[in-house]
Amino acid sequence: MHPRPLAPVPDSSAATATGERHDLEDVIDCILKITPDNGRVSVAAFMAAIGERSFGPLILVPSLIALSPVGAIPGLPAITSVIILIFATQMLLGHKHVWLPLWLKRRTIDGAKLDKGLNTFRPVARFVDHLLRPRLTLLTRGPFRTVIVLTILAVALVTPVLEIVPLGGIPPNAALVAFALAITARDGVWALLALAFTLGSLLLVAGLF
Repeated sequence: MHPRPLAPVPDSSAATATGERHDLEDVIDCILKITPDNGRVSVAAFMAAIGERSFGPLILVPSLIALSPVGAIPGLPAITSVIILIFATQMLLGHKHVWLPLWLKRRTIDGAKLDKGLNTFRPVARFVDHLLRPRLTLLTRGPFRTVIVLTILAVALVTPVLEIVPLGGIPPNAALVAFALAITARDGVWALLALAFTLGSLLLVAGLF
């Protein structure tokens, strides 16, 4: 029996399918809309709010949370990395819908901390959104898109290791956010920026050894 070949990574971003924007501030608003003032919000709730066909935004959500001040919560970067690994693997294999194991879907985060952290990050998100637009789209489709997803997998694998270094999680999580934005907005400039952050992450890993 021959192994199943890797399918071309599908363009499943909601921005393409529906014309709806999914930039950083849109995603923050979407998350906060389902976040209770007092209580906890689950991974399953995030997936339901974003949509199970929107790979770009679904990778953006955990990477954005890890990059924001909320990412300082012990153990959270490891959980977000696992989620990104699962989503990116399914994207690479050409799945049309995302899937997470039940134990991950049931993971929750404190709503008040999430609200405070993401609102702190909002001015940065608004600035980034002004720079986001479709350009150099060749770098976000076909074989280049597959390279992006493979790089996302590699970065997500090393992110928990870099968390042991003070502020070491910033470059890999920034790379993941930039890659997700590149996929969603078809912005090749952000793909190149993500590669720069990835290089910074590799240099940090090399410094550990």
